[in-house]
Amino acid sequence: MNRNEPKPLKAAIEQFVKAYRMQNRLDEVDTVNAWNACFGKMVQRQTRSIRLQAKGKLWVKLNSGPLKEELMMSKGKMVERLNEHLGRKIISEVIIQ
Repeated sequence: MNRNEPKPLKAAIEQFVKAYRMQNRLDEVDTVNAWNACFGKMVQRQTRSIRLQAKGKLWVKLNSGPLKEELMMSKGKMVERLNEHLGRKIISEVIIQ
C-alpha cells in the first residue's frame, strides 16, 4: 500500500502499535483487566500490584498470606484461565509474591 492510499482502520492501528512498540504495554493492561475479571473483587482487593514482564512472566503481589498460599497451589490453572480470557497465549508463568 502506498502511504497516501486509504487503509482499513484496524490495519492503521496495528501499524501504529508496531511502530511505537506499544504491544507489550497493551498486553499488560489487558492482563490486569483479565486478572480482575477472572478472579473477582475479593482477590482484586488483596492484589497490591500486577506486572507483566518479557517472555510472559506475570508478577503478582498480594496482601494476604493465606490467599498467596491458595493461589500458589493452582498456578497452572491460573495461566490457562487468564490466557483463555485474553484469547491468546500471553502468560507463560505466574509468580506470586
